[in-house]
Amino acid sequence: MASDAPNTRPHRLQVLDQFGRRKSLPDNPEQYQTLYKGNANILLLGVGPDPSVVDALLQGCGDVVYLECPELARQKSVAVHAAGPAHWRAISSADLDHFGASGRTILFYRPGLSLFPDFWSSVLSRIALQRCPPPKAQANSVVWLPASEQRLLIRELTWAFTAQGMTVRHVPENLSPGEILCRLGDERPGIFFSVNFQGLDPLGQNYGLLRNADVQVCVWCVDNPFHLLSGLRSAYWKQCRLFVTDDWFIPLLVDHGATQPVHLPLAAAEHFLHPDSSMNPMQDWSDLAQSMVFVGRSAFPGKKRFFAGCAIPRELDSAAEAIMTKGERPDFAWWRRHLSLRELWPGPGVRQIGFAAEEFSRRRRTEYLLAAQCTGKLTVFGDTQWRSLLPDTTDIRPEVDYYGPLAQIYRQARSTLNLTSLLLPHGLTQRHFDVWAANGILLTDRTPGLNVFDPRLTSEIAFDTPAAMSALMHRLDSDSSLCNDLRDAWRSHILKHHRYTHRVATVLGTLTIPAF
Repeated sequence: MASDAPNTRPHRLQVLDQFGRRKSLPDNPEQYQTLYKGNANILLLGVGPDPSVVDALLQGCGDVVYLECPELARQKSVAVHAAGPAHWRAISSADLDHFGASGRTILFYRPGLSLFPDFWSSVLSRIALQRCPPPKAQANSVVWLPASEQRLLIRELTWAFTAQGMTVRHVPENLSPGEILCRLGDERPGIFFSVNFQGLDPLGQNYGLLRNADVQVCVWCVDNPFHLLSGLRSAYWKQCRLFVTDDWFIPLLVDHGATQPVHLPLAAAEHFLHPDSSMNPMQDWSDLAQSMVFVGRSAFPGKKRFFAGCAIPRELDSAAEAIMTKGERPDFAWWRRHLSLRELWPGPGVRQIGFAAEEFSRRRRTEYLLAAQCTGKLTVFGDTQWRSLLPDTTDIRPEVDYYGPLAQIYRQARSTLNLTSLLLPHGLTQRHFDVWAANGILLTDRTPGLNVFDPRLTSEIAFDTPAAMSALMHRLDSDSSLCNDLRDAWRSHILKHHRYTHRVATVLGTLTIPAF
């Protein structure tokens, strides 16, 4: 039976946001936030859908000037514009230098930031820096590094930047715009260097503050860059100096608007070059002398939540299995072609490709590890999930601290096995560098990323199939002279070309900072 009760649901003005998605504009008074208290005159940032709502909030105030996002203004109806009070004056973003610093009270229509983040992040940062200006002198030799010192790569980057004459400041990973502004009040660094967008918010407010303060913003995408971008709701990343560990992504990033991506591979962590210096005398890894070692998780943390709702089409599952048996790699590039997804940003759609690549990484790792345990003794350091994936492997041990005994494990093991993630078509892992730095022996699957090394060296240690891996294991086991030659040649190559000082020198060489 139909109800005679009237439909009380409010009719809200709808617009297309920055990315063409239809959104409603809430019109309640709580949507307006006072950013700065000043005199009785008002600077209104965003009118909202109903000017009468905000006019009621401003009763008794003085002069009112307002700035609207041009794209939102274009979409609003003539009737909505006509409803605004006659005494309000419209300004453009070019007028902010005067009105933003004039001492007015500033009122902001908050939904505007999520609708048109690129426009409003720039506006908000310009006003913030006018009201709280940073020091005029810039500390070009200072780099802000957002992360805790315990996070992977932070020690290495701190050491490498310092070795290049820079002063490193560690700042929190989850900086708010207010915290950025406060820190900028004390110091204006030359560089903000983020690993995987740490210290930068999804809407681009922190980026806006840093760039409008003339700080160069660098982001090193250590993981799949489009997975990282899937969490961003602003296009500010296109203007960052992007560094990627996998050069396969560079043309694709340019196609999506990136202006300056640069290839920056991983490198050898310094403590692996001196494994004896951190050796714990209570730990003895000599039992690994007859064992192939594999170190790694069965899946990355938060995998289920990140890939929620993703699935692999049955016919593509079979096709990927078929090529994998031939030694080919159903990697991220393969899945992108076969899933026919051209636009990888904005939005989380790219995760469908990543889910398929990650699922086959898991299957592929398991297949190779099963083959390795049939060839000789295998020791796995990782999470407990390996026990169900490798039920016949008796030597499964807990994860080890990267900054603890790992260097000794690499050095004392018969060999270390590396299996590169299919999320990175041309990717490398830390093991490609660290094992040789620790004077160990590495066996690795063949990936195009190996082209950063001397091909005469990679040809001796790379394989394409489980059978080729087993043959390589037998060859190295039976030729100690070859193993010693490989250790010496690889370690020398790493020392000359693949330390973090080399990577930081590349970073600084791409930037426009004066000499200091």
